[in-house]
Amino acid sequence: MRIAAEKHGDCVVVVVEAPEVNLTVSDSFKEAVLDSYARHGAADLLLDLRQVNFMDSKAIGAMVAIRKAVAARGGRMGICELHPHVRKVVGVVTLGTIFDIFATLDEARAAYCSKA
Repeated sequence: MRIAAEKHGDCVVVVVEAPEVNLTVSDSFKEAVLDSYARHGAADLLLDLRQVNFMDSKAIGAMVAIRKAVAARGGRMGICELHPHVRKVVGVVTLGTIFDIFATLDEARAAYCSKA
């Protein structure tokens, strides 16, 4: 799973560089995000999903597992830049009660990333 990550203050922004996160890649997605989160040593995590146009239930499960790992370290997790199809899936499974959802990366960074 290709991702790009950058630390901003006490937050790491992870850009998922794949059009689909599904059964075949959800485990590598989870591992890549968690490895990057741990390597950057940030408290909070933002997932930029602008390139993702499809997620299935296995991907949603991976995101919940990532959220649990972030919470275990006392951090917050937000998602941003959702494709309309991904936004619909997130809405159907009421993930807005688990994740902070932001329309834009700028909005998410303003809420999560302290100045460094």
